[in-house]
Amino acid sequence: MKQVIGAATGLLISCSVVIAQEPPPHPMLTKEQFLSYSAGAIVAGMYCGKLELNGDFFAGYEYGTGISPSLDPYFRSEMKRLEKEAKGDLKSYCSLARLMFYKGNKPKPLVAPLLIDKP
Repeated sequence: MKQVIGAATGLLISCSVVIAQEPPPHPMLTKEQFLSYSAGAIVAGMYCGKLELNGDFFAGYEYGTGISPSLDPYFRSEMKRLEKEAKGDLKSYCSLARLMFYKGNKPKPLVAPLLIDKP
């Protein structure tokens, strides 16, 4: 009986250590976050010469959630706001967009891989 209790205790300890070592899952974007980030990335794709949208990420998110940014009124208002911001200080806007959304960042972009290099 003592051996069974000892084996069960050892199993529980080893399982808890394995669970504790798993990396935390990536947080899911809310609808508003995705729409705001999409607007920011689209504006960057329009005004920051060397960047374009990562169509695979957009298509995957839209397929997985059913959210289509172009049809949402919040997206349109956010896009107008960000476009005005980008025109005000293009260099800063493009630098920030690259930091937040560029797929090639190491180890990863701060928000989501929404931008890639133009071919």
